[in-house]
Amino acid sequence: MLDLQLKFTIHLIFRDTMTDFARLRRDFPILNQTIYNNKPLIYFDNAATAQKPQVVIDAISNYYQTYNANVHRGVHFLSQKASVAYENTREKVQKLINARESAEIIYTKGTTESINLVAHCLGQFHLDEGDEIIISELEHHANIVPWQVVCEQKKCVLKIIPIFDNGELDLDTFEHKLISPKTKIVSISYISNTLGTVNDIRKIIRISKKFDALTFIDAAQAIPHLKIDVQELDCDLLTFSAHKLF
Repeated sequence: MLDLQLKFTIHLIFRDTMTDFARLRRDFPILNQTIYNNKPLIYFDNAATAQKPQVVIDAISNYYQTYNANVHRGVHFLSQKASVAYENTREKVQKLINARESAEIIYTKGTTESINLVAHCLGQFHLDEGDEIIISELEHHANIVPWQVVCEQKKCVLKIIPIFDNGELDLDTFEHKLISPKTKIVSISYISNTLGTVNDIRKIIRISKKFDALTFIDAAQAIPHLKIDVQELDCDLLTFSAHKLF
């Protein structure tokens, strides 16, 4: 009897889940198509870019149809309307990550450009010869190459946190062998784009603060899945890409 109840419960959960999936799929027009012998399109590449639901498509279409104009570049009606809408999105992002103020939100073309911008600026004004930068073996190449360039230009030292066979960072090595008073920047991904490893960002930030190192968090993969509070994390810089957020 218990076995039958369990099977019935699982059946209900599965049925409700499938109903939720069907309802969610209807929000995304691109999924309303069939491929390869009339099979419904299933999209699993959200870590690269997420598909857009109808509400986002409608909002973009509405912008081009009703108030398309240069933001912050004119005093006419359309420019003012576009500028207000633009700044309203900055406030929404502020609330999303609990930043102290909307002025802390800086828009770029995406995470890659953000990392390059930060690396270039810190390289120019924050780093000297012999200073150290720490990243990890889990990083996307977008969080590797910019720091390699900076180290080459400024003659800094790039240190890399190793990973265990299970895909987790060796934070003991980070704390006791890698980080030092010469460490100026620790730039780490919150979640790995390849393995899905969720790094202990709070511990990494806590250790970095002891050495007065700036912490830069690549949250491109974390922002769609985790609640992020930058004030609670106490990181210095954090970046993510809106196109992964639908």
